[in-house]
Amino acid sequence: MRAQKKPCWSTGGDLVRSFRYRSGMSGDRMSILSSVWQKEVGHLSGHWELVGMKYGTLFVKPRSAAAAQELQLRAAGIVRSLNKYFERAWIKAIKVAAR
Repeated sequence: MRAQKKPCWSTGGDLVRSFRYRSGMSGDRMSILSSVWQKEVGHLSGHWELVGMKYGTLFVKPRSAAAAQELQLRAAGIVRSLNKYFERAWIKAIKVAAR
């Protein structure tokens, strides 16, 4: 009879730590992003809403056409300022979300 393999975790905290170890993440990147968004974009965060992230592209929904234009003009600087909070550059581009 084969011995059953004992799980490496016994509590929820152990499970989360094992997931972080396997995925190579030191923390949840989306929670870090949402917490530093206000700090990095300042008063403009009231005009831009984070929608999501897909394949290194951050999707942001602007409130107006002027806010969309401002986002496009500042995108490269915002990407640089946000990536400094991560071990490796995670955000490659910012795009305007249609909806």
